[in-house]
Amino acid sequence: MEKNFILNRRTVLGGAAALGTVGVLAACGSSKDSKATTQGATVGTDAKELYDLAEAAVSALKDGGTLRLAVPGIGPDFNLFSADGNSLYTQTAMSPVAYAGLWQGDPLGKRTLAPEFAKSFDVAEENGLPVVSIELNPQAKFNDGTPIDYKALQATWNILKSTDGDYKIETSGIYSSVGSVERDGDDFKVKVTFAKPYYPVNILFGEILHPALLDKNVFNEGFVDNPHPEYAAGPFTIAEGGWNSSEKTLTLTRNDKWWGEKPILERIVFRQMDSAAERAAFKNDEIDAAPATAAASYRELKEVANTEMRRGVRLFSGGMIMNPARMQDVALRRAVMAGLKREAISKVRFKGLDYEEKQPGSMIHMPFSEYYQDVYPTPNNDAAAASKILEEAGYTKNGEFYEKDGKQAAFKYSVFGDDPTSKAVGQTIVQQLKDAGINVELDARAASEFGKAMQSKDYDATASGYGLTDPDATQATQQFYLREKPEDAGTDEINELIEKMKLISDDKARNQACNDIEKKHMAEVAVMVPLFNGPEYKFVKKGLRNYGVSLFQGTGIHWEKVGWAK
Repeated sequence: MEKNFILNRRTVLGGAAALGTVGVLAACGSSKDSKATTQGATVGTDAKELYDLAEAAVSALKDGGTLRLAVPGIGPDFNLFSADGNSLYTQTAMSPVAYAGLWQGDPLGKRTLAPEFAKSFDVAEENGLPVVSIELNPQAKFNDGTPIDYKALQATWNILKSTDGDYKIETSGIYSSVGSVERDGDDFKVKVTFAKPYYPVNILFGEILHPALLDKNVFNEGFVDNPHPEYAAGPFTIAEGGWNSSEKTLTLTRNDKWWGEKPILERIVFRQMDSAAERAAFKNDEIDAAPATAAASYRELKEVANTEMRRGVRLFSGGMIMNPARMQDVALRRAVMAGLKREAISKVRFKGLDYEEKQPGSMIHMPFSEYYQDVYPTPNNDAAAASKILEEAGYTKNGEFYEKDGKQAAFKYSVFGDDPTSKAVGQTIVQQLKDAGINVELDARAASEFGKAMQSKDYDATASGYGLTDPDATQATQQFYLREKPEDAGTDEINELIEKMKLISDDKARNQACNDIEKKHMAEVAVMVPLFNGPEYKFVKKGLRNYGVSLFQGTGIHWEKVGWAK
């Protein structure tokens, strides 16, 4: 399932999905060679093997048409910047609408200034602190006519600068380091002065919020079952009556207020459905794309007529997330990390598929990243290693399972959705930890329940992870490992290391510091368990172009360029 960073128009800084797409035996109708990749991508992997969008010139596409897509969940909170609305699924559905931001990214993670919103972005230094001069595009307006000027940047900063404020945000990120945002000559020139250094700087205002969201009631509650397209800016907007809360459909149409490149498609329709319904809808020509999430789904989808397949690297880092509010004993969490035989879990995950990978040892970097480092604390996992941790912490065996102070070493492992492979992974985890003396109960729930469960922390442990859609780990490290609230997992020492890390201007040195922080957090706090990454495969209807496996573009693909071949 998913956890997410804040949306950034054409580069999503983070996002994730559950134990999703895995490798397949062969490709059909792919824009690449049909020979399937059998090994996980590592440093040095050819870039062309990492993504597949079936890129085509706009001139080669038909004007108009409809694209029909499915997501596991839409809403009910449509505020993409709030802790409640910050969901990959809702982001996906709203990404053609919510474009406002200074930066755009390509599939390989290169970030450039978005001309629709900004003319220049210059960084200087005053008194050892970054000072940024921004010139905005005067054409840029939200859909209600409000200019995207210095007031919009001020509003964005004031809303996102602190998790302790009145706004229910997921993370503050770079904005907690900003000291002021000021008008600098005219309404479209802005001076940003940092109160303390934060690198990299070229993520600043990757998202721009409408000043109306300064009203804390609007921000925190006003987007429930109300997408508010008037507060957005992008090539598409929501059609009249386009959000159907009972049918869970979101219909988008061309935005005649958009000043940038005119979209090729006339409409995009998103429908909420689980994976089984999604596959059935694809086979019945009710939607135009569907992922292959396991061997069974691949066999099912490859037989669909008029189908093409896109393949590349899946930007997923994760496997298992433990909730420290429910699993409070760090010794138990460390024992779980030591008792999981990750290679065996991967074999279950990829069973029947011509794919294998070395077990990843990081949540913040993909194995093909130049900054990647394996920091997993117990590389040689087995039941004996887990038992040793528990016994050293004062646990003793009572029958099959350990206990301490009358409390059993036990928790529930929640699986969301109907994917049989995900359930098989869960059952494998249950058995492995039973061998280590830890009593795990499998807790099966509907996919639609995931967002609410994560939001309210109504789980002990679950299958989850993060889409690392930024090659730089600065923000990921802060979001994953900074203890912002007393109930968060972490330490004062790790917090101090994160603050020091953000002061390092050199990208390589800063990312090495991120690796050191992650290594310490995994060893001492033990919350997130990297199990696997995997490739990504997506089946699409024949003729769909500029859409597919988009790597670092994430949900922020160039929606105005998506269309059907002539």
